[in-house]
Amino acid sequence: MFNRGFLAVVSLLTISALVLAIYWDSKETAGPGRSAQHPTPDRTANDVPSGRNEAPDSLQPEEKDRIAYVTSVLDTLALQRARLPYYGELIRIYSGAGHYRDAANWGARRARLTGNHADYLHAAELHVAAARQKNEEERIKEEAKKAEEMYIGALKLKPDDPDVLTDLAVVYMSLLQPETSYSMLEQALRVDPDHVRASFNMGVLMHQLGNISESIPFFERSLMLSEDPEWEAVVQGYLDRHHHELSH
Repeated sequence: MFNRGFLAVVSLLTISALVLAIYWDSKETAGPGRSAQHPTPDRTANDVPSGRNEAPDSLQPEEKDRIAYVTSVLDTLALQRARLPYYGELIRIYSGAGHYRDAANWGARRARLTGNHADYLHAAELHVAAARQKNEEERIKEEAKKAEEMYIGALKLKPDDPDVLTDLAVVYMSLLQPETSYSMLEQALRVDPDHVRASFNMGVLMHQLGNISESIPFFERSLMLSEDPEWEAVVQGYLDRHHHELSH
């Protein structure tokens, strides 16, 4: 059923479309650049930044100074929980500057420390954003694998979360694991048969496997269930293209 050669051709297209997988959630929650959940630590006039050159050159001088200060404070903290506000600050700075890979790495540290469902999801979204910035397939897959780890962490806390199951399914599409992707989407639709994105992405998977006629009912159901005009326009575009393919 699963044609690996065909999937290899579409893998980059799948990865570049990862943002579509989390579109519905991002309409209601802040995206990769959202503010950290923890308070920003104060800096006094006596604080002297160190390690400033470790920050990326593309950052503004004040951002580099802030990163240097925060990382120098982290080096002095023995209590892991005391690090959380500083992790949040680094995530905020890096994501705000579009450095999603750095933000994702700090986000992953925070998620592993807190074991918090929302922190796992945020880190996964940042890794997805980082994957979209990459041009090399191996680097893209590297970020997708990191996103997989964070989504799995979230699933351990809420095994039947259809949103996470759907997002993880799309990551597996990008990693050329269609069987696992299908299993995730099937589980999401068992939990919530009216899940708009799960229906849509099952249609995407069926189409990528060459089953165009089987993909259409999933797109039609996603369109019927949607209450968002932007989403409906996206799904309608897929439907129009697939109907055209079937008629030729």
